[in-house]
Amino acid sequence: MVKKIFISAMTAMLLLTTGCNKNVPPEITPSDNPKQAEAGIPKIEIDDNPTPQVTKTENGVTTMQVTVYYPDQAGMSLIPVKREIKFKDANQKYIEAVKCLLDSPTEEELTKIFPKDAKIKSIKLDGNTAVIDLDSGITKNFVGGSTGEEFLINSVVDTLTEFDEVKQVRFLIDGKEVETLAGHMDLSEPIKR
Repeated sequence: MVKKIFISAMTAMLLLTTGCNKNVPPEITPSDNPKQAEAGIPKIEIDDNPTPQVTKTENGVTTMQVTVYYPDQAGMSLIPVKREIKFKDANQKYIEAVKCLLDSPTEEELTKIFPKDAKIKSIKLDGNTAVIDLDSGITKNFVGGSTGEEFLINSVVDTLTEFDEVKQVRFLIDGKEVETLAGHMDLSEPIKR
């Protein structure tokens, strides 16, 4: 009896850990299978080129396609999606990428993670660390619990580390270092992908 419980537990752990591979992020697209499409089951494809790509610069404004990460509605994983941003200053590209996360996703199977009225004060590159300064509204209006906090932090980290020059992210609130956002994740050190 103990062996059966142990084997079942180990099998469950194996299934959970193999489903958490962040090195190969899936992208949700409509299914090619008509029966799956009718049932609303998305087809998951691998994004072979998640790195941001400049598409054009015109009149000093650069348009770039970036990959940003939203949580799925089931609260199981972060899903990469493409967004187009425009910016004039090279540092502004980081702000524009994270601003995408402030908006509700257009994809039905994804959900917004930032609380209402959250604001980005600045994002600056310090070596290979992106330093994001958020308005205190992020903590006042946050209601996500430990899972929500993890998704919010990781969606920002995964989005910013899509830029080759960014290897980690430090979080500030109103210009001050913080130990945590909502009491669950340690933010006293920069967070790596």
